[in-house]
Amino acid sequence: MKVATIACLIMLGLAAFLSILQMWVPLFEWHIYLKVIATLGLMSLVILGVALARRDYLQDAKLRDDGYID
Repeated sequence: MKVATIACLIMLGLAAFLSILQMWVPLFEWHIYLKVIATLGLMSLVILGVALARRDYLQDAKLRDDGYID
């Protein structure tokens, strides 16, 4: 979960940095910029979703091993 959180924060920071640069110094055409931002957002959601599912699975497995869940 720690690695996924760091990866999502890095992508969020990159998206914010690109947005500020795009406002002041147009680096990309707008349709390319929107595709990059959408891609970063979707990648963040997928990474976070996988990390949460993995954490939930490992937590359930630990509870089963400890005998709290049948």
